Formats: sequence, structure tokens, C-alpha cells
Amino acid sequence: MLDIDRELELLNFYRASELHGGLILAQLARRVRDSRLVLALTRHAAEEVVHAQCWTETIIALGGAPRPVRDTYQSRYARALRAPMSLFHVLALTQVFERRVFRHFTLHLRRPGTHPAICATLRRLLDEERDHLSWVKTWLEEQEKLRGRELVIRTMREFSEADEAIYAELCDEYGFAHAA
Repeated sequence: MLDIDRELELLNFYRASELHGGLILAQLARRVRDSRLVLALTRHAAEEVVHAQCWTETIIALGGAPRPVRDTYQSRYARALRAPMSLFHVLALTQVFERRVFRHFTLHLRRPGTHPAICATLRRLLDEERDHLSWVKTWLEEQEKLRGRELVIRTMREFSEADEAIYAELCDEYGFAHAA
């Protein structure tokens, strides 16, 4: 049986991280000029904000309350790496993050004793995460042609290494089994 208080703490972390990510992507959408990219960023940002809403609804359905969380996944990335300043760095880090989210949400869904309301939210969000992974991957493939494959690979490797360390810390904090 899972500790409901610890589970609610984790869901609040999910909620805050989804919202933080949505706000970052919305800020990017305000600055780019390519209309296809504006559309993709706006859609992605909106979905992340809706994901935060879904987690808020799930928290309330479980008898909890949303609470302010300043320490998000994105704030941990900023501490571990540096605040990504370019569109390229933000989207490379977004791809690393979306991969992590997809793997972690899949594990959380399979975790014994996970409340049915949490499972329903995880299933809904996993469907949308596939689209996030797809469009950003396509954009990064375009960047390989413009910037060079080695730069993209090196950047993704650097961000993935930071993500591994951050994820290990989070697993320890929230009592989750480590998974690569």
C-alpha cells in the first residue's frame, strides 16, 4: 500500500513541473517567427498546462490540495546545467525531459497499488506525450542538418547525463525505484 501523503507530494511535483514546462514553451512561442514552430510550441505549451490541470483535478479527487511547489524538474535542470537560453537548447532539453516523463509515467502506471484515478490521468497524459516526443524529434532532426549531427548528439548526451542524476535524486526523494 502506498503512502497517500507521499503520493500527493509527488503529484504536486508533477503538477508544478507540467505548469513550469508549459510556461517556458509559451514564452518561446511568443518569440519565434516560423509559423509552424509557433503552432507546435503553442500546442505543446497548452497541453502541458492542461496536464497541470489534470494533476490538480486528480489531487483534489484523492482528497488532497494543490500546493505551491518551487522545486520543479525544470529548476533542477537549470541548477545542474545552466538555464537554456536558445531555442535549440530548450527543445533539446525538452526532448530529454519528455523521454523521461514517458518512461517514468509508464513505470508509475505499472506500480502496484497506484490509485485508479492516478492511472487514468497517467494514461491520458501518456497519449499526448507521444506527440510531444514526435514533433520535437522531427525538429531536432532538422537541426542536425543545420547545425551538424555531432552538436545535436553531444548536446543530447550532456542533457541526458544531467537528467540521469536528477532522476536518481527524485527517485530517492519520492521513494520510487530507480529506472534508466
